[in-house]
Amino acid sequence: MQTKFILCTLIAVLALMLAGAAAASSSQQHHTWAETELVLALDKIRAGEYDRALDDLTNLIDARPHFKLAQFVYGQLMVARTGRTPPAELRRQLQGVRLAMIDEARVRWRHRRDTSARHDRVSAAIIRLAPQYEHVLLADLSHNRLYLFANDNGLPHLLGDFYATIGSNGLDKYSAGDMRTPIGIYRITGFHDGAELPDRYGAGAFPLDYPYALDRRDGRTGHGIWLHGVPRTTFARPPRASDGCVAAANDIILWLRDYIDPGQTPIILTHDLQWLSRDQAPARRASAEAALHDWIESWEALDKERYLAHYADDFTTLDGVDREAFAARKRVVNRGKTSIRVAIDQLSIFRYPNMAGQPMLKMPFRQEYSSNNFDWRGRKVQYWRRSDDQWRILLAGSPADAGYRRSRRRSIR
Repeated sequence: MQTKFILCTLIAVLALMLAGAAAASSSQQHHTWAETELVLALDKIRAGEYDRALDDLTNLIDARPHFKLAQFVYGQLMVARTGRTPPAELRRQLQGVRLAMIDEARVRWRHRRDTSARHDRVSAAIIRLAPQYEHVLLADLSHNRLYLFANDNGLPHLLGDFYATIGSNGLDKYSAGDMRTPIGIYRITGFHDGAELPDRYGAGAFPLDYPYALDRRDGRTGHGIWLHGVPRTTFARPPRASDGCVAAANDIILWLRDYIDPGQTPIILTHDLQWLSRDQAPARRASAEAALHDWIESWEALDKERYLAHYADDFTTLDGVDREAFAARKRVVNRGKTSIRVAIDQLSIFRYPNMAGQPMLKMPFRQEYSSNNFDWRGRKVQYWRRSDDQWRILLAGSPADAGYRRSRRRSIR
């Protein structure tokens, strides 16, 4: 009878048990302590070890008194053990909370079962990292997971992953106030201490530079997208509960401060996280680098048409110049050129998330340009899109905050 009550009332637990699949080994994952303890308790419930599960949940709640999901599972287990059903009116009032708790439990459990995030695999979103990017954050919005990677000789090395909350209306932000979390690659621009913010931001917040030029080009609006904490009386929020930001537990936000370099650290917000073996990574890197090097070679060869063929028909610069105007200027400028040399370093290559399904890349780098009448050195960023089996530049320019040095040796470029 006790088992029957447990199986009938622990809906949150039963919703997690996908038929026939075994849980992944925790040694393959990098979970926070509280999440690991909760999932281990759920393992014991599934095995029928109810007393041991209650002991574990009691210890977890003592250590993390604001972990509402742990309290919820504990309460459901106690109800099952007593065999007493709460009054119908109370059950109705708690239905919204119940569904949110079940959703959070499902998300955490599903990640526990996923064995793709391992030390011997790399994120397909991070193809090459320049040395100045010591760490990269990636938010898998479809699975409510935040990943921290270290730069391991140009490849991402997984340091940790954590449960996270996204916008209440899901992902793919398009307009201000739509309560969605944007998809794209952004830069963390600073840190606001929680003591200076409303309580909903918890221990602090890392602002992102949304909307960036690609967002503005696509007509996307809005502002104030942050990676931030949760209210101090809360351990975690439901999977979809923010105004469009990414939210994580306060201890995670404080821990990340040691790894984030404001103004430098990138954060990838994606809907389609994929993993590759380390043996697959070089081929992907070579394909992207080949397109970039052909662009450089055509420029140095003073072959205007071959050079312009690298730009998509709907290309624009960061400051809004379209392809026709860009091409006209290049043709004029190149009339005075007898030699061009281009060198790049500090190259990073990211697979840009794209809901339309077209492969895209983001390539930030430092460029040195030298010609017979003009020198330039500074940072550039290019966005490439693959169509008709060719990579072409969709958006490019020198970011306003990148800084550069130029020198003229004659009156024209």
